[in-house]
Amino acid sequence: MDDSARRHMDDSARRRLLGGLSEAQTAAVVAPERALCIVAGAGSGKTRVLTRRLARRVLEGDATAEHALVVTFTRKAAGELRQRLWQLGVPSGCRVGTIHAAAYGELRRVWADRGQRPPAVVGDSRRLLAEVPGAPGDPRVLGAVAAELAWARAMQLDPAVDPSAWRAAGRQLPVPAAQLASLAAGYQAVKRRRQVIDLDDLLEEAAAAVEADPALAAAVRWRVRHLFVDEFQDVNRAQWRLLRAWLGPQPDLCVVGDPRQAIYGWNGADPSLLGRLPTLVPGLRVLQLHHNFRSTPQVLAAAEAALGDDDGPSPGTTGRLLPPVPTRADGPSPQLRGFPDDRAEAEAVARWLRRAHRPGRRWRQLAVLARTNARLTPVAQALDEVGIPYRVGGHRPGAEAAALDAALRQLAATAPLRPLRAALADLPAPTVELLRSPLARLADELAEEEPDPTIGSFLSWFTATVGETDAAEGEHLADAVTLATFHRAKGLEWEAVALVGLEGDLVPMPRPTAEGRAEERRLLYVACTRAGEELWCSWARSRRHGDRVLPVEPSPLLARLRAAAAVAPATAPTEAADHLAELRRRLAAAG
Repeated sequence: MDDSARRHMDDSARRRLLGGLSEAQTAAVVAPERALCIVAGAGSGKTRVLTRRLARRVLEGDATAEHALVVTFTRKAAGELRQRLWQLGVPSGCRVGTIHAAAYGELRRVWADRGQRPPAVVGDSRRLLAEVPGAPGDPRVLGAVAAELAWARAMQLDPAVDPSAWRAAGRQLPVPAAQLASLAAGYQAVKRRRQVIDLDDLLEEAAAAVEADPALAAAVRWRVRHLFVDEFQDVNRAQWRLLRAWLGPQPDLCVVGDPRQAIYGWNGADPSLLGRLPTLVPGLRVLQLHHNFRSTPQVLAAAEAALGDDDGPSPGTTGRLLPPVPTRADGPSPQLRGFPDDRAEAEAVARWLRRAHRPGRRWRQLAVLARTNARLTPVAQALDEVGIPYRVGGHRPGAEAAALDAALRQLAATAPLRPLRAALADLPAPTVELLRSPLARLADELAEEEPDPTIGSFLSWFTATVGETDAAEGEHLADAVTLATFHRAKGLEWEAVALVGLEGDLVPMPRPTAEGRAEERRLLYVACTRAGEELWCSWARSRRHGDRVLPVEPSPLLARLRAAAAVAPATAPTEAADHLAELRRRLAAAG
């Protein structure tokens, strides 16, 4: 092939990569800087920009796929990124996965070089924490203790040495700080005795290994020459320590994040890292994507009203972040409805879902979101009664993952070093049939690292890869309404969304610090921006708690939503529309 033909092919590929992009998206894809921060608002096409930037660099010879690492936080997100890169022509050698999986892969090389047997990785710290003397017997308190210890690890704090860390952060503790410090020390001792590590250990040990060994650091940075990080506003300090260790003195880094969607501070995420990134990575350029391609102007107005004046940490920009600019046409005004009790609210939501499920729109394009799962229970009961299909959850371990984990742990209890393929042959036939598809996918992902894994090594890899926020493969294909919490809905989108239970005891949830209260407003903003065309907001004046009926007050944030809805076109539902929806339901039920 001559040079002119090659140039023509390159130009053609470049046009395909840039096709359909906005001006701001194109600027981010073609930016020549090696260190780039893309501030991408909700619905701005951040995944498209991230994948096309990597594809552009690889196809133009500016980066090598085998030396690129794309880090995200869930297997579902990793699968989507991997699929898009493949469609763009990026060779399969590009690594895409969760940060825990990437850390585990690097540690496996370290252990192999040292001749060490890899320790087992535990995903649920509560099992080991229960063995610590003085651990709470109540499972709920034990879970809260585990969450606080994980928060301290994420913040790079040592609670066994300095129990004042929780007080300084305004944390509401399930047990006294001194007891937490004792439990933290005891938990570490149990892990050493059992010769296991947890997901936090993966990050800390991978970072420490690079920091302590210049030769290892050079080898890791040779393998990871181009680092791409998704959802950077969710990165915690422990994760940043590892990412920074991989980068080296001349970072080739591209991150995508949105300070308005920083909602995991309670869990250890440090959104200030996004704001401080230009000082942490000298020479880093910041670009903004502020066009919203998902939501109507009316939905965006409600979301911005919920957010108020809080834009989150400003990532090195001058002045305020650019406000989102909607690209969709006008839609209906958000509906704000109050009801006498949670039962009436749930029945009204069911009727609204019937109307929203109009011709050409599937059930899977509808969702009901709440601050907590408890607020979704009456809705689920109402949908059961009228026959509307639904599924509960967003990012959660699916049935396949749970069945695989249970089956392998049963095998590992007796023969952890037995080859995985041989052990699977002994599984009962129904179990093998259930797991055939996910096992094939997982085996393909692991094959490059370990061609013939043992049960124990596969379990550790599986735990590190799946983590706590995995989503069931194929779950999104079910034609059913999604019921999920605000947090679980992050990263997802639907055409019509109902936000229920908008009451003062939960929205916002009481938080002791100003940043915590700002995070609550951002959480409502995230929930609103899951909607494309229709947004329903409702609350009840009383709720049932067991045998008691307690009065509740509407959320103080509703005043902001009501003000935004007042200037939008009025398209409130009518009794005729309700009646028509009921007739459609009866006709559908009659076959």
